[in-house]
Amino acid sequence: MKTLIVIREQEYAWLRDMLPGVHPLLVPVCNKPFIEFFIDFSIFTGSKAIRIISDGLLGEVERYCENGSRWGVEISYGSMQPADELPTVIDKNRRFCLEERVLIIKGFLFIHYDKKRDYTTLFASLPSGELLSCCHGSITLTGTVEPESSSADIPFSLTALDTVGKYYSLCMEILRSELTNYVIPGYSSEADCYIGRNVVIPKSAEIKKPVIIGNNVQLLANTVIDTNSVIGNNVIVDRESIISGSIVMDNTYIGEHLEVKNKIAAGNLLIDPESGTSIVMEDPHLLTGMTQSRAAGTLLRRMVHALAATFMILVLLWPYLLLRPVLGLQGKWKRVRETYYNDLPGKTVTLTKTTIDSDEPLGQLAKTLSLDRFTLLFRVLSGKLALIGYHPVPINPALRIIPNNTTGYTPAVFSYAEAEDWPEIGIDTEIVEHYYAVHGNPLKDIAMTQKALFNRNH
Repeated sequence: MKTLIVIREQEYAWLRDMLPGVHPLLVPVCNKPFIEFFIDFSIFTGSKAIRIISDGLLGEVERYCENGSRWGVEISYGSMQPADELPTVIDKNRRFCLEERVLIIKGFLFIHYDKKRDYTTLFASLPSGELLSCCHGSITLTGTVEPESSSADIPFSLTALDTVGKYYSLCMEILRSELTNYVIPGYSSEADCYIGRNVVIPKSAEIKKPVIIGNNVQLLANTVIDTNSVIGNNVIVDRESIISGSIVMDNTYIGEHLEVKNKIAAGNLLIDPESGTSIVMEDPHLLTGMTQSRAAGTLLRRMVHALAATFMILVLLWPYLLLRPVLGLQGKWKRVRETYYNDLPGKTVTLTKTTIDSDEPLGQLAKTLSLDRFTLLFRVLSGKLALIGYHPVPINPALRIIPNNTTGYTPAVFSYAEAEDWPEIGIDTEIVEHYYAVHGNPLKDIAMTQKALFNRNH
């Protein structure tokens, strides 16, 4: 058995308008990329090879699915002309379709199936021809050998996806009654509740089932995730906000004291599924997107950080050379080496942190000049640290949320929390650091560094 997936670009154009930054075949349905439902269904029917064909670009899909090895199937890709009918598409892919029966999924539709059923045996007994259809697509079975006809009912159904309202309704339907039918991302220790990796849930937060929460999610104090809610990956829900009957897409920040009810939140867009209208939230403290690119990873930003660090080294060199030996002899200059999480998953960085006793004038002067951070400035030049970013997080096997590049974590000499005069630990600090890591720029980083220097001395 093989599977041929045929989808035309015009069938999902509406979804590109709603979420321009995501390929429609990768748009999450209950936190699972849409194309994975097709892949899972194909595998359940016994398919060993899948070919995805479209008249649009499939580069993003190919980068995500690759050759299919993670699912244990062979995935290939093909193109077609917008005017090509299904027989033409089959003819152009006749080498793929030879020798084995082919399941053809045509159109931008969702297949309601149940992973607990034996579809392999069922499809081996079904006759060739169209098995099921809806207004925007169909499922067809071909084959050179005609099996015996079966009068069994078809144990799956189709939903055409052509509006944001249908997309929203589909997610709600899965949440309410079909969660156990599919392979849903996340860990489920109890029914109707799926939670991903690196999720921070304070004791004051409230979660009501059914609910799905993705990876790298932070819920702040007194947040409520009400029934029938989907929280995507890399999401922050700020304090005392309520999410109810809503879908929060990946890389979204929900501000504090907000109620998102029966809506789709995607970046800085708030979408009403019923009317299809969307509102752009201009205030980034209410609703905004959080890109997954490394916050200090761009060449320009690194260059600006390095230039600023060089300037600080030149300014502080003589005070450091004069005060360091004196304070060292007095026992007021203490150093300790510790290993911290790096901004790359699985990588660490070892830093020598300095503490200065500032109970006397010389110590106070050294602390005022931030000489305790002086040697760390050289790590900015080597690219190991940013000038300003996150307070470095020590390696801790018991840590519930491990920093990595998807949360925007970038260890630095100075932290955004210092610039905003927040404590160096705590969830509130993480929200401040994450916000500025995402929305900062090289010039703003210099200004924030100046604020951090000022706040450390007041």
